[in-house]
Amino acid sequence: MFENLLRWDSGTNVGEFDGHSRRVLSCAFKPTRPFRIATCGVDFLVYFYEGQPFIFKLSHRIIQTVNCIRFSPDGSKLISVSSDKKGIIYDAKTGDIKGELSSEDGHKGSIYAVSWSPDSKHVLTVSADKTAKVWEMSEDGNGKVKKTLTSPGSGAVDDMLVGCLWQNDHLVTISLFSASDLEKTPLSFSGHMKNVNSLAVVKNNRQIILSSSYDGLIVKWIQGIGYCGKIGRKVNAQIKCFAAVEEQIATSSYDNSIWRVPLHEDQCEDGDCVDVGSQPKDLSIARLSPELAWFQLMQG
Repeated sequence: MFENLLRWDSGTNVGEFDGHSRRVLSCAFKPTRPFRIATCGVDFLVYFYEGQPFIFKLSHRIIQTVNCIRFSPDGSKLISVSSDKKGIIYDAKTGDIKGELSSEDGHKGSIYAVSWSPDSKHVLTVSADKTAKVWEMSEDGNGKVKKTLTSPGSGAVDDMLVGCLWQNDHLVTISLFSASDLEKTPLSFSGHMKNVNSLAVVKNNRQIILSSSYDGLIVKWIQGIGYCGKIGRKVNAQIKCFAAVEEQIATSSYDNSIWRVPLHEDQCEDGDCVDVGSQPKDLSIARLSPELAWFQLMQG
């Protein structure tokens, strides 16, 4: 795979990075002198470059895909995490391996991302096992688990944590944890896992916005606040388009049907279904007469 490094202000080439035979998944720039660059990817390799101009120095082969690589803020260490559930720590100046994250209380699935604390004494990792872990880093380059943070989701595939950031006083994953109080219940953010295909403002309360994706998920948003939860549905049919008033939702499906469902708070009740003989293209509910709905069909 081709990699290149250009100065943002002039476009000057300050290094070319040959080596990776497959897709590069992550790269990192050492924030202190002497400058270094590290890359990793699907070919199970970590590459280390000196510069500038940057030239190849050495590489390390890992057992499985290397998903993320990051230099510590103080420029002393480098860490890579991979699908073999391991985290390897390197000397940031030489690229030599110093240690690794302990397997005791470690992740039970692929580690997808890693982020350093501002003081370079801890790292945050997230994994396919649906947990985030805070690790305490020793001077010899090894790390041990300080705290395991469990995703507040249902434990489904959608709850896997695939990215993270240690941002000052917060640990950001799919959930937002407090770095100063690891026992504090996280603030959860969520949304659609598939493409959003329809959006509706609740006509009797224009502060509420509902969005839907083709997998049948409806999400509730409030202006000025943002995500406010998922709308529970008893029939999780795929959604082509939908409309809403305060207590009614009308949805069209790919099976030529239109559902009209009462909405009670954040839960859909039992509804009525009509087969309209063709796939609905769009629909709307009359604001002043919500018992009426218009729809357009895809024909010809």
